[in-house]
Amino acid sequence: MQRTRFTAELADESIATVDVDHASGRASLYRNNRHVRTAEMPTRFTLGSERIEVDVSPYGMRRIRLTRADGRQERLDPAPGTPEHWRERLSQRHPKASRATAVGAVVVLVVNLILLAPQLLEVVTHLSIWSGRFPSFVSPVDLPVWLNTTLTVTAALAATERALTFRHHRIVDIETEGLSA
Repeated sequence: MQRTRFTAELADESIATVDVDHASGRASLYRNNRHVRTAEMPTRFTLGSERIEVDVSPYGMRRIRLTRADGRQERLDPAPGTPEHWRERLSQRHPKASRATAVGAVVVLVVNLILLAPQLLEVVTHLSIWSGRFPSFVSPVDLPVWLNTTLTVTAALAATERALTFRHHRIVDIETEGLSA
């Protein structure tokens, strides 16, 4: 899950492959399996009249697209053997199961946001940094540790599902952004 690859066929019929290393924050461009360049993300690789833009979020890709000479933009395809490719194949072979999984991920994240946000706010307002400046907040939600742990694990799984399908919503995924910080 720390590395992934994406491919695209260029206008000159060569194959561009972008190897994304999430751990280092770097992307490497290969053209017909020959290394061209490595750069810090976000980055833009120029390939003649075409260009590839690469940017990551804490949970997966924010942008991985090819802009053609005529201005058309296309998302690069996940390379075979990557988790994104596996998820894309699942979506093609079992669209109903794929939709159910996607809906389930959103439900999990919304439920987590509703249940965990007040508890986190309570913890933060009781920190010494905030306690003198703001009144302490008491959460109306008080869940057992095992349930909070389960909610956190399911949120991580839901975030992974959304990352593999290139979905991101700033409200729904706010909790997963916080998990990575």
